[in-house]
Order: sequence, then C-alpha cells, then structure tokens
Amino acid sequence: MNVLEQLRRLMGSTKNFGEYRETLHHANPPCIPFFGVYLTDLTFIEDGISSVIKKTKLINFAKRAKTAEVIGEIQQYQKMPYPLKSVGDLQEYILSNMQAAGDVHEMYDRSLAVEPREREDEKITR
Repeated sequence: MNVLEQLRRLMGSTKNFGEYRETLHHANPPCIPFFGVYLTDLTFIEDGISSVIKKTKLINFAKRAKTAEVIGEIQQYQKMPYPLKSVGDLQEYILSNMQAAGDVHEMYDRSLAVEPREREDEKITR
C-alpha cells in the first residue's frame, strides 16, 4: 500500500474518524492533531444535543460535559512543550510565497469567482 492510500485510510471519516483517533491516542507527544475532527465533534454536540432538558427547562449539563471533554482533549496538546527549531530557509520560503500571493481580499474574491459559495441551482429564494 502506498503512502497516499495509507493516509486516505487513516483519515477516512468512517466510524467518526476512528482509525485516526486510535492512532492519535497511541502517538507519543508532542504532536499536532487535525483540528477539524474536534470542530466536527463540537458542531455535532452543539447542533445535536439540546441545551435544556425537555419539559423541565433545566440546563443540560451532559451536553456541557461532552463539550468540556472535547476541549480538554484539545488542551492536552497545548500543555505539552514543542521543542521546535527555527529553519531560516523554510521561513524565508514561506514569507516570500505569502508576499507573492498578493492581497488576501483579492485572493478571496478570486476564490469565490472560481468556486462560489452557492451554485445557481442551490440558491434558496430569499
């Protein structure tokens, strides 16, 4: 199996990114996790679980506990020191390419021209 196929398998969304999560939990820190998985978790918690318990109108603390669990997992990676060393050539390369890219707003407008946020056939009549 080639590297690309291994990465596709690792980052597959099946079983809620199960293989990726398992690999991450066995990794020796420090490591930088893919933040999108946590954002997905937080979105599902926010959108999928009611903030109040039906009929009682009490705060749903189970929802808050799940949110805190996800945030706690993110924080564990922030607590670990990252002994990174400066690589001048790499910094120079990134800086020169950022400057060559042009104005951020201009690039955003170009991006929307190439790939609009909403296709004509998807627009909802407002």
